[in-house]
Amino acid sequence: MSVETLTTVGPELLELVPGLQFDHEELAKAYQQYIERVPMPASGKEEDRLRRLGLTHRVGAEDPWRDAGNGQYDQETGEKNFEEAEFSVFNEELEDTYFHEIYKSLPFRPGRMRLVTLHPGEIYHMHTDHSRVAHMSIQTNEDCRLLFRTGHTYHVPTDGRIHILNTKLHHSAYNAGGSDRVHLTMTLAD
Repeated sequence: MSVETLTTVGPELLELVPGLQFDHEELAKAYQQYIERVPMPASGKEEDRLRRLGLTHRVGAEDPWRDAGNGQYDQETGEKNFEEAEFSVFNEELEDTYFHEIYKSLPFRPGRMRLVTLHPGEIYHMHTDHSRVAHMSIQTNEDCRLLFRTGHTYHVPTDGRIHILNTKLHHSAYNAGGSDRVHLTMTLAD
C-alpha cells in the first residue's frame, strides 16, 4: 500500500511548508509536558481533562487551556462563534515548551493552535472549514488518514514538517488503526 504524497494528492489539496522542519522527538516531549500540566476542566471529570486542548486562546479567556477547543460554528444554528484571528495569545504556562518555539517560527499567523486526538475507530463527519488547517503529526499509525470528497486520502507522517491542508474543501479524518492519532493543528488566521 503506497502512502499518498504531495504529487499524488496535488497542490490544490495540500502544501508542505518549504524549508521548515521541526524535531519530532522535541515535539513528542512537548506533548508530554502539556499532558502533565493541563489542569482539570470546570466539569471536574477526569475523562474531560484531555478534551479540547488548546495552545492559543483569546484575550481574557476563562480557560486558556481549552478555549481553542471550541468549534468556530454553532452546530445547531450555523452561526459563527468567533474569528480565528481572535486566538492571538499563546498560553504563557507553555512558553518554556517546544510548542512555543514552533509558534514563534510559523510563516503564517495561526488562529486556534490545538492538540487533536483521534482514537482508534473514530471518524469525523464530512465537513468544510472556513480556513485552511496546518497539521503536524505527533503520534500516528499508517491507518490514520484525511479523506477528501474527491476520494484522495492523505497520511500525515511524523516527519516534523507542517502539512497545510485545504480544509475549505469537503473532508473528513479517520483512524482505522489500533493506536491514537495526535496532531498539532494550526488554523491559518489569514
